[in-house]
Amino acid sequence: MRRDILPLLFFVLSLLLSVGRSYDPYLFEEDLGEGFLILRIEGEHRLEENRLLSKVKVLGGDFPEIYGKRAIFTVYGTLDLHSRYIKAYAKVKVLKGRIYISSSYKDVSFIDSKPSIRDRMIKRVESKIMDPAIRSLVLTYFLGEDQELLPLKVQSAFLTTGLIHLLVVSGGHLTTLALILRYLAPYRYGLLLSLAGITLYSLFLVPSEPPILRAYLMAVFVIFLLFYGERPNLLGILLFSGAFILLFYPEYVSSYSFWLSFCATLYIVLSLRDAPKKGLVFLSFWVSFFAFLGTMPIISLLSFSAPFSIILTPLLTPLFGFFTVYGFLDMLTFFSLPSLPLELLGQLIINSILFFSHLAPTVFFNFSLWETVLSLVLGAFILYLLRGWKKLLAGAVFVPFLL
Repeated sequence: MRRDILPLLFFVLSLLLSVGRSYDPYLFEEDLGEGFLILRIEGEHRLEENRLLSKVKVLGGDFPEIYGKRAIFTVYGTLDLHSRYIKAYAKVKVLKGRIYISSSYKDVSFIDSKPSIRDRMIKRVESKIMDPAIRSLVLTYFLGEDQELLPLKVQSAFLTTGLIHLLVVSGGHLTTLALILRYLAPYRYGLLLSLAGITLYSLFLVPSEPPILRAYLMAVFVIFLLFYGERPNLLGILLFSGAFILLFYPEYVSSYSFWLSFCATLYIVLSLRDAPKKGLVFLSFWVSFFAFLGTMPIISLLSFSAPFSIILTPLLTPLFGFFTVYGFLDMLTFFSLPSLPLELLGQLIINSILFFSHLAPTVFFNFSLWETVLSLVLGAFILYLLRGWKKLLAGAVFVPFLL
């Protein structure tokens, strides 16, 4: 128990410091005015009436207070943007901590730039896979493109079944990629190859969102410990990783995706410590149950819960596993393998999600913020202390908050 105290204290300290440091005095002005901005389109844009909307990252311009931040970019008077890099004379507003940039197409110019590795990967997928739904699934699942690329009914099906988390680039992706690369070379060289591969993937091929940052830091710690013959302490590694993220990105203290990723991983790690000695199939349902517990209060703050995901996640994990392995092998060859297996697996995934969405119940719980924090902390504490089947008692913590 003592070896877990230092990581816990470090995490709590980082959490407390991030609360104060997350305050950004520049982002409380509702209207920052007009000026020039250099932007990079993140994901795909969409049309609404006579305007085009997209997510962007601010790279430069007349507003240094928003450099490096993401924003919603609205362009009037066009149906398309033919470059991801844009210079625009625009209006900038901040509302409830979110940045909104708007411009007319006549005030937009495009910057010639050499396509990044990610851009070339996206173009390759777009030219290779003709079915728009499968193409969107591949771009979302492997390259972290916006989930809004998917057809609306598919988005709704993932949400209704509670399987939307499977679309988020996170620990499962990095684990699969690391294992593929690890067995391409002898042990220590394989570990170094894994480290190089997940670094390229995490830092250059997918957007730097909280789940991928958390998963990447954990993977780096694990690989280094294995390289030097040490046994990784996953709980300590999770706490250290979360602490580092909050130290460098204090704004993530209020990030929905950060806490979903962190709490799901926390409950999975704690549930596997001294778990009942059963087979792999049992453990997959066991992990799914506790991952649901770790995220259910957070999801309930903004949306409904989908308890059917406890069953669906283990059932569909093998299908997603084959899809993930083949997809990464295809990516390692710059998407040069035959596309048929990826398309068939993608179609099977979409059809399965659509089928189960008609059977999946949704439940609305009324958690407040303090109830969410209290229930998750108490549940994690019980999971840490208890062993074997007694860990199921952690679920009882949430019952009073559901009534």
